[in-house]
Amino acid sequence: MAAMFMNERRVVVTGMGVVTPVGIGVPRFWDALRDGKSGVRRLRRIELPEYHVQIGAEVDLTPDDLKCIKSPKMARRLDDFIIYGYLAGAEAIVDSKLDIEAESERVGVIIASGEGGLKTHYEMIRRIIDKRLSSVSPFYVTNVIPNTPGAFLAQERHIRGPSFAINSACASSNHALGTASTLIKAGLADVMFTGGAEAVATPPGMAAFGNIGALSARNDDPERASRPFDKNRDGFVMGEGAGVLCLEELSHAQKRGAKIYAELSGFGFSTDAYDLVAPHPEGEGAARAMQNALSMARLGPEDLGFINAHGTSTPAGDRAECRAIQRALGDLGAKIPVHSTKSMIGHLIGAAGAVEAIASIMAFERGLIHKNANYQEPDPEIPLNILRENADGRSVKHVLSNAFGFGGHNACVILSRFEG
Repeated sequence: MAAMFMNERRVVVTGMGVVTPVGIGVPRFWDALRDGKSGVRRLRRIELPEYHVQIGAEVDLTPDDLKCIKSPKMARRLDDFIIYGYLAGAEAIVDSKLDIEAESERVGVIIASGEGGLKTHYEMIRRIIDKRLSSVSPFYVTNVIPNTPGAFLAQERHIRGPSFAINSACASSNHALGTASTLIKAGLADVMFTGGAEAVATPPGMAAFGNIGALSARNDDPERASRPFDKNRDGFVMGEGAGVLCLEELSHAQKRGAKIYAELSGFGFSTDAYDLVAPHPEGEGAARAMQNALSMARLGPEDLGFINAHGTSTPAGDRAECRAIQRALGDLGAKIPVHSTKSMIGHLIGAAGAVEAIASIMAFERGLIHKNANYQEPDPEIPLNILRENADGRSVKHVLSNAFGFGGHNACVILSRFEG
């Protein structure tokens, strides 16, 4: 894979935006991670009477957060995942300081989603079942299809280059990052706003994941429910939000004097071809994705400063990821520091990879690697170097960020400190 890309254009990150359960905007998001703040609590926006799972990591939006949307009426009509994607994208645009109007045909958007507009779908199906077909919203279709966050951002900000969505469950936004990078490397765009958006903390979302045993039921201790790699983990916590990065061809960014946060130096994709839900127990496909990412970046395991793991807090998933890391990185797999951002914000499904990529990049910016929260008792089946406390990130040059989705979809990216 590395040979295919060796002579192509370099891709850097010049803007970032997030919507998360611990804060809207990159500064608030990072401060929360640094301080070990959890966004998990008992659910407030939905009621699940007598259901065994009562916790999640919801986003709290204020009227001020919505001021950047030009049409307040449209904002009221849109599903939450579209709003989240737009807000993260708008922040990334402002942060990039890009003059989109001057070159809108060379700027594109890929915002992924694993589930799309689940809230709208649930509400409209209830109306249909109740035989209230005339009350079904004319915005039903646009509110549920996964491409609407990108389409809405493009419409509002006059972006006219490549624009589409990607769906690969929890690997969606890492696939989006890699695909957007490919378009830039191939010369089909100079700039891509890319990431993921998700709003699955809904009755069908909670019931679907809860009934397959994937969710934590630690209702009496929400803030400590998400505990990736801990021996007593019992499932992931449903999160929601969005992350969008501005990816840009290096010389284009340098010519306009853009701030460069990092370089997207490699990515690797693979498929387990094993099960529609369970990961390969030995991490075979995930290991190949990590190795492909290292190959493209022309790096070895010894070059990695830390790993932002997929680390959802499920018993089987965390164990499989450990084996994949060992398989891909050999003896160094037990030594390289590992953490999971999900320990504080829950699992953002299709938005997870992009939000975690931003958390990884902030280690370069702030010289600090956030801890893996709630890691109290090591699991003997997971012999990894799990970060119990924040660590010094000033010497880190390369980060591996993992994302794995239902269906055996694996997508890993490598983010590198930009050094010219």
